[in-house]
Amino acid sequence: MSWGIIAYAVIGIALGFISGLLPGLHSNTIISVLSSLGIDEEIFAIIIICLYPVHLVTSFIPSIFFGIPESSTVVAVLPGQRMVLKGQGLVALKVVLLSSIFAALVSTCFFYASLDLFPLIYGAMRANMKYILLGISIILLAKTKKPHLAGGVFLFAGALGYFSLNSNMYDPFLPMFSGMFAMAAILNYKYSEIPEQKDEKIDFGFWKFSIVGVLLGFFSDLIPGVGSPSQVATFATIFMPINTLGYLATISAISVSQAIFSLATSISIGKARVGATVWLSEFINIQENSLFLVSLFVLSMAVAILLIHKFRHKIAKLASVDFFRMNLILGIYLVAITFLLDGWLGMVVLAIGSILGWLTIRLGVERTNLMGAIIVPTLIMLF
Repeated sequence: MSWGIIAYAVIGIALGFISGLLPGLHSNTIISVLSSLGIDEEIFAIIIICLYPVHLVTSFIPSIFFGIPESSTVVAVLPGQRMVLKGQGLVALKVVLLSSIFAALVSTCFFYASLDLFPLIYGAMRANMKYILLGISIILLAKTKKPHLAGGVFLFAGALGYFSLNSNMYDPFLPMFSGMFAMAAILNYKYSEIPEQKDEKIDFGFWKFSIVGVLLGFFSDLIPGVGSPSQVATFATIFMPINTLGYLATISAISVSQAIFSLATSISIGKARVGATVWLSEFINIQENSLFLVSLFVLSMAVAILLIHKFRHKIAKLASVDFFRMNLILGIYLVAITFLLDGWLGMVVLAIGSILGWLTIRLGVERTNLMGAIIVPTLIMLF
């Protein structure tokens, strides 16, 4: 690997950290800005393939320690925050890191086999996709503790999601998910002492959930409109009991495997469910450079994981910040970034989402039902 490639890879890794650690600044936003700078196509491809895996890993940090999600980590907020309140934020972080690199290695091993499998499976699933999704949604609601209230939350969230996704907002996910999860948590905040985050040994029993996550990541690349790792992880809870660590392991594995297999779907069926892969296909021939791209993806992720692990104690100190002041800062930040990116329309969605999320908590309804914001628009599209 030449020094030039290493230098561009470092730039991509640095940008991945920035986009992952700053809620609302998605990797696609940075890629979009960079695309206007006239960067050489091969250099740009290197930056993209190094930026995206680092973003995936680091985006779990604000989800776990601050409770601010993006579309891919939204359901990680719930188990992540619970573990922080128990002093196990570092355990949650280490599970995410280990599950991510495990998923990357397993997905890489099956990458070339997937090139033959994707066309076969996609052809078999495509005709019945809408019925599969509808059936899963019904089972999801039926298994909740308060089905009638959960159904209302699911449909209201779906209406908000349909409006947001069909608006002209730059990033419809930011105000929608920030309102339903982060702002709702801030509005329901009650002071509680945040314990010291202990660097405990982890139970490696979560590996089985990582394997499940890889399989779900594989299939998520085949289902139109159901690409969000959070959405796929929500579906997984229907068919198998998942504990807190298992949930984190599952969603992190889904995120990583989905990203790697999206390169394979781009090659084999001409479809990419991941924005970074769509951008990548415009600047480089993915099929001819698949080994190079997958290798850079895994290496960049490994570097990010090593750095996060090394500085994990400093990261954990974020959880000990006064949450009243932190919530005030986070609330102001979310309002500001929403207005900056999505204007007044985004502010309306943020407000409605905050009210809906607040009511969901007050009614004692599982917040996973808020994922109707993505599921309902997808069903409307399919039917």
